[in-house]
Amino acid sequence: MPVRPQRVVALDFMFAESVIALDLVPVGMADTAFYPGWLGYGSDRLAHVTDIGSRQEPGLEAIAAVKPDLIIGVGFRHAPIFAALDRIAPTILFQFSPNVSEDGVPVTQLDWMREIFRTIGSVTGREARAKAVEAQLDAGIARNAARLRAAGRSGERIALLQDLGLPDRYWAYTGNSTSAGLARALGLEPWPRKPTREGTLYVTSADLLRQRDLAVLFVTATGMDVPLSSKLDSPVWRFVPALRDHRIALIERNIWGFGGPMSALKLADVMTDTMLKLPAVVR
Repeated sequence: MPVRPQRVVALDFMFAESVIALDLVPVGMADTAFYPGWLGYGSDRLAHVTDIGSRQEPGLEAIAAVKPDLIIGVGFRHAPIFAALDRIAPTILFQFSPNVSEDGVPVTQLDWMREIFRTIGSVTGREARAKAVEAQLDAGIARNAARLRAAGRSGERIALLQDLGLPDRYWAYTGNSTSAGLARALGLEPWPRKPTREGTLYVTSADLLRQRDLAVLFVTATGMDVPLSSKLDSPVWRFVPALRDHRIALIERNIWGFGGPMSALKLADVMTDTMLKLPAVVR
């Protein structure tokens, strides 16, 4: 493997974002058209990056054509073609989600993302830049935690739901997700607390009926121009405490729970800004 790779192919959005955050533009990446809508960080720098196919089925010929010196992929998708990728260029496949715990210690996707980012920084010879980016993330989290604390909002419960475009069916980011890790770092209490392998859990409006004093941040799958009311299409929603207490808000689409450090920073900002706009819990 080169001491300082310059021609990186990223087969997943997290890796593309991480490479850009390290001030290195990939020569090729998967699903370039979808990256701006899901993550968005550094999209302007990707205008001339070669699309090498989908994340599920990247094109080997397209990858070879950009002459990479490093390929970064994810095990659950790209393990079957690892040998073919490694013949093109040195290839690293990361486990996409961490184990729920390591030696009995809970691990969140936020922890795992940071470990992946540090590894990419080390492999590309950009350790100093990686440390600077992590310091920026830490400072942003600390700043937002202080804002919530000053407003007397520490300890409030929060849920992040992902709109799936399905009738009354959503992803809730669970206790080991990136958003849950951020919530705790901000001094908030995430719901649901129980971890899952993927960091998500399917929920419906009925699951929220007994969740009192819960703020719900709803990640849109369409756009902010589509009103929140159009997504709450179950008659059960009118009985949900979060809606009744006006503690539910729509947040923009490209806040993705599976991004890199800059997505985490943006999510921390948005979570804090949104919580401070919602009514406080009446204690």
